[in-house]
Amino acid sequence: MGIRLKVLTLGCKANFADSASVVRLAAAEGYEVVPPASPADVVIINTCTVTHRADRDSRSLARKARRENPCSTVILAGCYAQMPLPDRGKIPEVDHWVGSLPRESQGNGEGTLAGILREVSGKRAGRPVGLSDYGADLLLGHRRTFLKIQDGCDSSCAYCVVPLARGRSRSMPEEEVIAKAVVAEADGARELVLTGIHIGLYGDDFRRKDALAGLVVRLLRETSRARIRLSSIEPGELTLPLIDTIASEPRVCAHLHVPLQSGSDRTLARMRRPYGSAGYGKAVSEAASRIPGLSLGTDVIAGFPGETAGDFAETVSFLADSPVTYMHVFPYSARPGTESARFPDDVSPVEKKRRVSALLSLDARMRNAFLSRQVGKTADVLAETEDRAQGELTGRSGNYAVVVFPGAPSDVGEIYRVVLENVRDGKLAGTRS
Repeated sequence: MGIRLKVLTLGCKANFADSASVVRLAAAEGYEVVPPASPADVVIINTCTVTHRADRDSRSLARKARRENPCSTVILAGCYAQMPLPDRGKIPEVDHWVGSLPRESQGNGEGTLAGILREVSGKRAGRPVGLSDYGADLLLGHRRTFLKIQDGCDSSCAYCVVPLARGRSRSMPEEEVIAKAVVAEADGARELVLTGIHIGLYGDDFRRKDALAGLVVRLLRETSRARIRLSSIEPGELTLPLIDTIASEPRVCAHLHVPLQSGSDRTLARMRRPYGSAGYGKAVSEAASRIPGLSLGTDVIAGFPGETAGDFAETVSFLADSPVTYMHVFPYSARPGTESARFPDDVSPVEKKRRVSALLSLDARMRNAFLSRQVGKTADVLAETEDRAQGELTGRSGNYAVVVFPGAPSDVGEIYRVVLENVRDGKLAGTRS
């Protein structure tokens, strides 16, 4: 038996794409890559540092990895490992620290992931194995392929450490994206998720206008079956060519995630977000009016320093009147090295908790209303998991609703037309058409 290696992932879709790169690297080094729930000789934790909770979860996962695999080598990688941390000595469970991926996986030098893996394996590694993006995602437990088309961020939001952890924006050459997509589809991928840290900047470093919309059109031309989903995109980069491409092409998912952070213009200015509430509202309303059945998600920060009760009320009112269908809600978390970490007027933890609770209540109503509007419609659903006992499959529709429908384990991994009949436990339930 070879040296078993597994990768555990926290954070955003870009992290999942990075983890697939790590899986491919490990397989090429001769490791036997095993699923995340399996025992392993080497455990790589791809971390997140966007909030204090993400930091805590990263540390917790390292300790759990050591408990469950006491003789293993534990490697902490990714954004949390990239930051200058004073508390590395408080996590003795970690054997190696590696920075943001996949930048640190390149080369053979000491301290790179490739170098560490060779050091750990010695001459005990098995025969190198080549994996496609889709093969790597399958080993990570995913039924979709995350194609990272861009990394880094050129923005300077007052609260965010991502530019420190990821560096400046840089785009993957279009030909490389196309090649990866073609191979993934041929290998069985039925959904390609275009991801990155700031995908709306795709092509800026090539000085190309509307490069993201052009990439989507090219992907549709070069592939034949896989549907295409966009990950998070900023409101100012939601261009009409991109909206019209989503609206007119059945293989592009009717789903957008457009971060808001606050519905108060005063708070948005203090956050250094490059738009106001009116600009955000215009962008998402345009998308919702043009794209049939659009699911529209957003991110909201509760309790940013200086956010008054009135500011928060503006946010709630703005969201309630918007076409947003679901939210990811975060209590504000001060990050060392950011401008807002020096602001003296932080909101109390008790008040942050209250505001988070109010937003989550609104989110629940939004989600339920959206699901109720889907009943009676037909959706294309990618079957991702099976429940053998119930004889059911679970997957996501193009507009990102979770759907349960009858099916066999052998059906997992394909897209099926499903008639949506009712809402059940926060999911849509239906039967194949």
